[in-house]
Amino acid sequence: MSISPVSGAGTGAQQGQSSVSGLSQNDFLQLLVAQMQNQDPSNPVSSDQFLQEMASFTEVVDLSQLQTLTQSLLSNEVATQGLELLGKQVTAQTSSGQQISGTVSELSMVGGQPMLTVNGTQLPVSQVVSVQP
Repeated sequence: MSISPVSGAGTGAQQGQSSVSGLSQNDFLQLLVAQMQNQDPSNPVSSDQFLQEMASFTEVVDLSQLQTLTQSLLSNEVATQGLELLGKQVTAQTSSGQQISGTVSELSMVGGQPMLTVNGTQLPVSQVVSVQP
């Protein structure tokens, strides 16, 4: 059985598999098989060590997926905060330091980030400094 060399960042990741630091699950399994084929027969690696390596890799993949999920939840929470501001009087500070006050007339998503429209100016929710009922 021939093993193709590991090539770059995640051929497996492009096939929908999890990728951590450029190493996909498929790449890890290829390395594991290559390690088993090329081990010293007089001093084989124990099956416990292989299981530990697999468990460690699985844990890293799971943590990566958890991080992605947490980021998604945080993004949803910020969008929900933006929805709660619709129709409310807010004061926000622009990136140039100018303060804008007005009623939030619109909420839109730009590049995955919720943006409020105040007096015709789009601002990220994070730039709101005060809210009046």
